[in-house]
Amino acid sequence: MYIIQEEILAQERKSTMQFKATSTPNPNAIKFTTDQAIFAGRIEITKESKPESLLLKHLMAIDGIDNLFCYNDFLTVCKLPSVEWNQLIPQIETVLGQITYSKSQ
Repeated sequence: MYIIQEEILAQERKSTMQFKATSTPNPNAIKFTTDQAIFAGRIEITKESKPESLLLKHLMAIDGIDNLFCYNDFLTVCKLPSVEWNQLIPQIETVLGQITYSKSQ
């Protein structure tokens, strides 16, 4: 019973990270911003890259995504011109919706 209570408390201290999507001057790019840092330094990912981050691996696995640019509290997703955003956004939101963080106690 004690272990179950600890698991429940751990789950209560975690929250899903919220992202805000904004357009960019590039019609093939959308910027996703959150209220806390999720990347240490500048990261650029292309199809040839082998990202260590599971988040970035999952995003690059989505057909139609060309590259990613990440820094501190934002992630810019660039798509192939032949793909429409309405095909990609639901998949991107699913991946981003799986990110959790620990709340301060």
